[in-house]
Amino acid sequence: MKKEAIIIAGPNGSGKTTFANNFIEEYPFTYINADNIIKEAYSPQITNLRSETLKIIFNKIETTVNSGANFIIETTLSGRYFIRLIESLISNNYEITIIYIFLENPKLCVERIKERVLKGGHYISDVEVERRFYRSKNNFWKLYRQYCDKWFVFYNSTQQFTELAIGKKDNYIVSNRNLFNIFLKDIKQ
Repeated sequence: MKKEAIIIAGPNGSGKTTFANNFIEEYPFTYINADNIIKEAYSPQITNLRSETLKIIFNKIETTVNSGANFIIETTLSGRYFIRLIESLISNNYEITIIYIFLENPKLCVERIKERVLKGGHYISDVEVERRFYRSKNNFWKLYRQYCDKWFVFYNSTQQFTELAIGKKDNYIVSNRNLFNIFLKDIKQ
C-alpha cells in the first residue's frame, strides 16, 4: 500500500488550515503545520525566523517521510521550493495529492487575514498576499499539478468548501464550470 502525502495549497487566507483540521479529524495523518511551527520556534534571539522555520519544517518532513507515515502539509505554492520535496516524496513511493483552495480575489484573502489577526493569528502584508495570490494559482496550474498523482480544486469564498474540479496532470473533470472559469481567469496563458 502506498504512503500518502496531501498538500493543502492556496493563497494566504483561503482556508487551508480549516480544511486540514477538518481532514485530520477523520483521517489519521501527521499534520505538519507551518504556523504552529512558527509559534513554537519564535524567539527574540532568532534573527531569521523564516529561514529557521523552513529548516524545522523540512526536518519534520524528512523525519515523517523516513518513518513512512501519511502526512498533510500546507503551502501557498507561491514559490518553487516544494518541487524538491515532491520529487523526494515520489522517490520514497508516496502518492501525492494536491488540494488547491482558492478565493475569488486577493481582497477577500486580505479581509480574512485581518479577521485571523484579530483572533490572534499571524499577519501577512496586503502586498505580499496579493503577490502570492496570483503566483500560487499560476504555479499550481502550470507546474505543481504535473507532479502529483491527483489534484482537486475547491472554491471557498462563501465559507463553504465547494469542489469544482478533480484531475490527474492535464486530465480533469469539472463539476462546476462557472466557478472553474473564475479559477482560470487569473492564470496567465
